Formats: sequence, structure tokens, C-alpha cells
Amino acid sequence: MSESVYGEQATGRVTHSLLRLSTAMRSQAWEWAEGAGLTPTQGEILVLLMQRKGPMRLGEIARETALTAATTSDAVSTLESKGLVEKRRALDDGRALALRLTAKGRTAARRATQWPDFLAKAVGTLRDEEQSTFYRTLLKTVRQLEVQGHIPPHRMCVTCTHLDASRNPKKTPHRCMLLDLSMADTDLRLDCPVHETADAATQKKTWKIFTLQG
Repeated sequence: MSESVYGEQATGRVTHSLLRLSTAMRSQAWEWAEGAGLTPTQGEILVLLMQRKGPMRLGEIARETALTAATTSDAVSTLESKGLVEKRRALDDGRALALRLTAKGRTAARRATQWPDFLAKAVGTLRDEEQSTFYRTLLKTVRQLEVQGHIPPHRMCVTCTHLDASRNPKKTPHRCMLLDLSMADTDLRLDCPVHETADAATQKKTWKIFTLQG
């Protein structure tokens, strides 16, 4: 496809580059999935359940993966039939059902985390400073996609009430007040289990500090 379709300016070239990455990711995901007897969607659900370390309801899974309820239900039914997940009563509501990994499912989930290794190897060729800049840029992009409603909100440090963002993290690190941790840009998390969403004013202040850096 001609590059001019996306424009010759920087925005168009970045968009085109991201689409090329998407093509590689889709190819690698399907290559892994076919070998595992699953689909990429099913693998994504397994990894999500492993990351959350506890039972999740169907609606939560659909929301986190940005899938329709029907697609999520079909994928979960297949995983259940393969013995990879099981239904249990939700911890917060005994009347509701939640899904958790079986021992077999945990093994499959760990394997599902390995297919992106090709990306890690490519990123690993970048210098430390390049990786830091790249990650900051990705965090900003992810946040913008969240604000625009294109992807579900993540439990990100930059939206958390516990983050004390630094105006110059190279000299003075960011600080997680809850965990008492000093954090460089590359330590900021996309999905933190102790995340607590900050109020709108705090998020705006933190985001302004973060976006004005370097």
C-alpha cells in the first residue's frame, strides 16, 4: 500500500509505521495461536486472567479486552471446554459467576505471554535513552486513545492518585506515595494492581506535568 495514503507528514509516517507493527503482531499472534490450538483472542483472555490473579466476571473481561459480550462469551466457552478456565462464585457477590484459570490454563497463559518476544528483541536493540523516550511516547498515545474512547482505561500510574509526578524525572524521579517507590519514566506502569483512579483535577495536573517534560 502506498505510503501517501496516510500522508507524507510525520503523523502519516508514524501511523503507517504503527500499522506495519500491527501487521507483524497479528501474524505472530496467529502463528502462536495455531500452534496452541487457540485463537489470539482466547490467548489474550488467558493472559488477562493471569495478570489479574483472581476471578473475573464476563463483563469485566469484555470491557478490559474491548470485545463484544458475544465474542467474549464464545471465547470463554471454548476455553472452558478445553479445561483452561472454570466458573466459580464471584468473591464480591455469591449470586454471580466469575472465571478463573485452571492449572492447565495457567500453563497456557504463561506460554501465551511468549509470542511478543520478537518485539522485545527489536526494542532491545534500542539504546536505553531511546527506549525511555519510546515508552513515554507510547504512554501518551495510550492515554489519548483512552480519552478518545478507542480503548478501555488502563490502571496506569499517570491516572493514579498515588503518583507524585516529577517535572524533571532525570534529576528527581517520580514517586509512588503508596508503595514508597522512586520511579523513572520506564518504571511507570500500564497496569498496576494497587491503582486508585485520581479525581479529574489531579489527573489533569499530573498529565500536564508529564506531557511538559523533556
